[in-house]
Amino acid sequence: MLVRRTLPSPASVQVYELTPWGQEIEPVMQTMGRWATRSPLHDPTLPMSPASAMLSMRTMIDPVKAGALRMTIGFRVGGDRFLGRLADGVLGITRMEPAGADVVVEADPTPLVVWLYVKRPVAAMEADGVLRIVGDRAAAERFADLFALPPKIMPPAG
Repeated sequence: MLVRRTLPSPASVQVYELTPWGQEIEPVMQTMGRWATRSPLHDPTLPMSPASAMLSMRTMIDPVKAGALRMTIGFRVGGDRFLGRLADGVLGITRMEPAGADVVVEADPTPLVVWLYVKRPVAAMEADGVLRIVGDRAAAERFADLFALPPKIMPPAG
């Protein structure tokens, strides 16, 4: 299910990735992720890893809202680099330098998901120095509009 490889310089570190067989489990994990976010105890402001933030975006994107929108969006999240390709309502993300992306978002994982799910304004986050948009700001805003957490399940009164 996993393979190990070494990232190119300057990183030159070993990473583990899913094999094609391992990738087949992603729809199950996405369903479980959407289910878990409905918990009244789910808090999108808690820390997560860069890879978890990328999986969260692949899980929580609204394919209907995304529709026919096409764009490339880069992420510099902590020390990690990713390139996202949005097409036909699907967000594919590859671990790589986001050269040539329409827009690049630079942030740690928590501010990134706060921007997407809590809908904190970019200007406020940039003023606080926790998020930076490089490139097409309108594309970044369109991208952020594609995400929403499902409604919480409230426990029965009583």
